[in-house]
Amino acid sequence: MRALLLAIVVAALGACDSRATATDPQGGARAEQKSKEYESCGASMQCLDDLRCFDQVCRRTARSTLGDYQAAAGAAARGRGDLEAAIAAYAQALGHYDADKLPLPPDIDCAYGATLAQARAKKDHAELGARVLHRCLLAVPVGSSLRDKALAQLATLADSGLDPLLLAANKTGDLYLTKAAAPPASDKVTVAVTSTPATSSKSFALVVDKITAADVKPGFVACWEASTAATKKDVVVVTLGIKASYVSGEYEDDPSYFVTKLEAPTPGLAGPEAEAEACVRRIIEPLLKTVRPTDAFNTKATITIR
Repeated sequence: MRALLLAIVVAALGACDSRATATDPQGGARAEQKSKEYESCGASMQCLDDLRCFDQVCRRTARSTLGDYQAAAGAAARGRGDLEAAIAAYAQALGHYDADKLPLPPDIDCAYGATLAQARAKKDHAELGARVLHRCLLAVPVGSSLRDKALAQLATLADSGLDPLLLAANKTGDLYLTKAAAPPASDKVTVAVTSTPATSSKSFALVVDKITAADVKPGFVACWEASTAATKKDVVVVTLGIKASYVSGEYEDDPSYFVTKLEAPTPGLAGPEAEAEACVRRIIEPLLKTVRPTDAFNTKATITIR
């Protein structure tokens, strides 16, 4: 009986892996099998050594508190629609990480790029946004929500002239908006009027109503189309001096009245800017003749067509 038991023990020992060592993680993963940043995990032992598992995702713990605070401030500003403040906050976040000599976490970079893309009406923001979002793509794994969101934001830059072929490179480039930007649809063009100095004149309000009337818009759209074709800019801004003044009758029985008129064209303008002003003047001059002013005003009216 003892001989039989000894034979069983010897057979069991022979079945063991002689290559196994105390450092061989039988229950864990080898280094090459461990999850990278933003990849899924069930425990920190499944993440690479400099990462920890939070909410089933591997994340870094080397973070800049001030950098993360500014990123949070940027997210808050973006949430309330203040994109310029958000961009400034994210830029400060990058500065704090640089000062602390810590690598910038991709989640901050991705949020920064998304904010810049949202502010794409300014070409500089759109260009920088494309580069930052490409940097985000290169830093996050395929299948992560950060990558999906970055691609969605990059797609919004197509009308700004983004060349998607540049995103296939394995490093960031200098320029991304190398294609012609698509002009906004003419039915979405808006006309706005502001005054400097601001005036509460009821007569000026009548002028604004005339300029922004729906039946006048096609003329301004034509000015906008000609200007954007020449300048490649999607906003046309023209400032004209407009005033209403009191005119006394030459004789006692002559009635007195107010009259509106445009000041002389802006001196020194040339090229597309001069053509845009001339186009707008041709529309506004006959409009002023239809206004019956009841008070005086003297202001600079800025007509913005975008």
